[in-house]
Amino acid sequence: MSDPATQMQQSLAAENLEMAFLVKPHNVFYFAGYASVCSGVVLFPDQEPVFCILWLDLPEAKQVCRLPRLASYVFPQDTLMARMAQIAAKHRPDPRRIGVEKDFMLVRDYELLRQRFPRAEFVHVSPLVDRLRAIKSQREIELIRRSAAIADQAMTAALAAVAPGVSELEVAAEAEYVMSKAGSLRPAFGTFVASGPRTLLAHPHASPRVIQADEPVVIDLGATHGGYASDLCRTTFSGPPSQAQIDYLRLVARAQAACAGAVRDGALSGEVWQAAHQVLAEQGVGKHLPKDIGYGVGLRQSEFYPVIEKDSRTVLQKNMVLALMQTTAYSKGIGGLRLEDTFLVTQDGCERLTRHRQELYC
Repeated sequence: MSDPATQMQQSLAAENLEMAFLVKPHNVFYFAGYASVCSGVVLFPDQEPVFCILWLDLPEAKQVCRLPRLASYVFPQDTLMARMAQIAAKHRPDPRRIGVEKDFMLVRDYELLRQRFPRAEFVHVSPLVDRLRAIKSQREIELIRRSAAIADQAMTAALAAVAPGVSELEVAAEAEYVMSKAGSLRPAFGTFVASGPRTLLAHPHASPRVIQADEPVVIDLGATHGGYASDLCRTTFSGPPSQAQIDYLRLVARAQAACAGAVRDGALSGEVWQAAHQVLAEQGVGKHLPKDIGYGVGLRQSEFYPVIEKDSRTVLQKNMVLALMQTTAYSKGIGGLRLEDTFLVTQDGCERLTRHRQELYC
């Protein structure tokens, strides 16, 4: 596999794009191996990209950035996008097709580029980058593998902290402390800890709520290692669960096993969704399954490509990494019991990278 910058050059050439401006931190990191809140990359199809950063951060960038061409700007006399446009104009003063991240860039920056390059068509370039990021190198896979191992340790600590009278925030703090001690620079996302009725929320960040006796507790967390994320979710209980809750969680586990069993190089995303749905539908709860149940994992714990969703024709490829099942079949009478792991797509199947045990009944 060629390096990301070379692959992006080829993609730009194929799309007849004369330059691309990237400021989304995860995209900048992907190409440069380094990013800050004040950095960006200008890419061209026919010459090396340029990494641009606030002048105060330039000394560190020179030590760790893997791109050979670096530039800086001084704020407030200048802005990041103004400096990047200046660099690009020296190479092509009158481009006709420019790639930009329409899902991220500021309106102010978009207007600046339109004024600087008035005859250019601006093309949404994020999908090109998302597809490059989806296929992992061996180095990226090993970083995610280590991130998954850290997440396993954090989950053990979080589960040990669950008890009546303990707040969700305290449970999250135990997990995040273990992640930091194990070498995770930061959590992959704000740790989710949801107890009782909060388990029905889609994105239940840990709250001050105090866990009560005999209720479900969902913990969803991820570590990072070398910039790469993992995703792991388990459901436990602050007392003896009901038989209905045990049966339902086992059903969710069977659905996860079914969709993981459908993963392989060449499988369609919609086929993976259907495998999970069939297990739930046979028990009369298929209607509760959301239309999307998994995402790619990489620099983010939930990448924008691929998405495991109903009827999707997206083709899974070897060395993609997925989180399954990112959402679950919600039931008000039982709770939003969930189960999620990080998987590596292989030629003939998949490998579960998060190894934490799945049966967690108190």
